Amino acid sequence: MKMKISPFNPNIHTGYVCLPLKRNIPNGNEDWKLVKCPSCGSECWESDLARQAMSTGSVVGLCTDCALRKGIRGASNG
Repeated sequence: MKMKISPFNPNIHTGYVCLPLKRNIPNGNEDWKLVKCPSCGSECWESDLARQAMSTGSVVGLCTDCALRKGIRGASNG
């Protein structure tokens, strides 16, 4: 199975943004906003870079667990 994980590229407007889970990083960083994963409801951190990526309209922010699960499912379908 192959799965591509890459840094944000403003020229690519599809995919998932991994939002760090609060349980893994309890205090977050200064510019991070605490949000809930739209898929599972877990508390996770939304960074400024994640907000930029999601502002494209077709990039979805998910907690790291959900983003990896969706990426793995997508990779196994292709």
